[in-house]
Amino acid sequence: MSECEINGSDACREAALVLVVDDQPANIQAVGAHLSAAGFDVMPAISGAQALQRLSVKMPDLILLDLLMPEMDGFQVLQELKRRPEFAALPVIVLTAIQDREQLMRAFSAGAVDYLTKPFVVAELLARVRTHVELKRARDHLARIAKEQSELTQIVAHDLKNPLSSIQFSTQMLQQKRELAPERRTRLLENIHESTSEALNFIKSYLGRWADGEIKRHHQAGPLDLSALLIRHTERLADAAAARGMNISVEIDPEILPVMADQTAASNALQNLLSNAIRYGNADSNIDVQLCAGTPGFVRLRILDRGPGISAEDQKKLFRRYARLGTAGSSASAINSSGLGLAIAKQEITQMGGQLWYEDRPGGGAIFAFELPITGQSEENTALAAAVNR
Repeated sequence: MSECEINGSDACREAALVLVVDDQPANIQAVGAHLSAAGFDVMPAISGAQALQRLSVKMPDLILLDLLMPEMDGFQVLQELKRRPEFAALPVIVLTAIQDREQLMRAFSAGAVDYLTKPFVVAELLARVRTHVELKRARDHLARIAKEQSELTQIVAHDLKNPLSSIQFSTQMLQQKRELAPERRTRLLENIHESTSEALNFIKSYLGRWADGEIKRHHQAGPLDLSALLIRHTERLADAAAARGMNISVEIDPEILPVMADQTAASNALQNLLSNAIRYGNADSNIDVQLCAGTPGFVRLRILDRGPGISAEDQKKLFRRYARLGTAGSSASAINSSGLGLAIAKQEITQMGGQLWYEDRPGGGAIFAFELPITGQSEENTALAAAVNR
């Protein structure tokens, strides 16, 4: 049994690619034969210029580089690699007939991580290549974990912001308006209870995933009544809309079928879009929400406001994380928006096999819409979305 089969590591699932750069084809053939026999993939280049060109097509795990080449020698290749950020972390082992210590130190200063002299010992060549490939893949793995942890932290912060904001608004209403109608006071208290439960459940779920070693948010798709979810969120946000003189009008097609989705992810996306409509829509205007049949096999939800909309220039960077949007209006809240909520919502809708998009509203305003697959027809869409996001 191989080491890869024993360890089951990600780094072993795909053969490492080594770029061998030498102006002598016979040298490339000799080195390549040993590497291939040891399980490495080999990408040859007979000049420094060709090596750089091939790097732009496919990224190797390691470079074996001859120093003495015409036109563009190995030192110049090292300098070019160091100059370009996308290649700066690539490990380079120089394979050379140079014995001069000063020249070897120059190669190290230019970015080489190791060297082998010609004629080389095959066992030594393979050992050094294997060592530096494993080190690179370990670094790449740690970098991926750090990135995923950072992304998850952003998601956690954003997902907690909505229920906490709802709690804050409800408590402010209870404090500032002493003589509230009993039914409204009851609704505000229910909102506080529901939002608190939502935040606590999210924290428990997050801690459970963290304890299990799961870094990314994992969706648990199941049949979901999107109409019930929509009613719950519009009722919860009704007071926040009323505080701006806005009314949320809901139109639901009674014939729509349940969708296949993760309830938490769908809830977060819906709440984010509704909150944005209240935040950026013009005061004393209506927000129209429509739930209906979408493209074949999908249910569509549209949220229409009468705010300033999104300029054509800003639409190009819509749904990007931390994209600064200067909307067609001058709303300070819009200008200061990070765009994180929309980026997360689009990512999660896509991962559930759906799509989220923006349209200009005729007569002024914005339309944000998303579609999710109907129960029983989502498996293929979800699998396709997962493949696209890998």
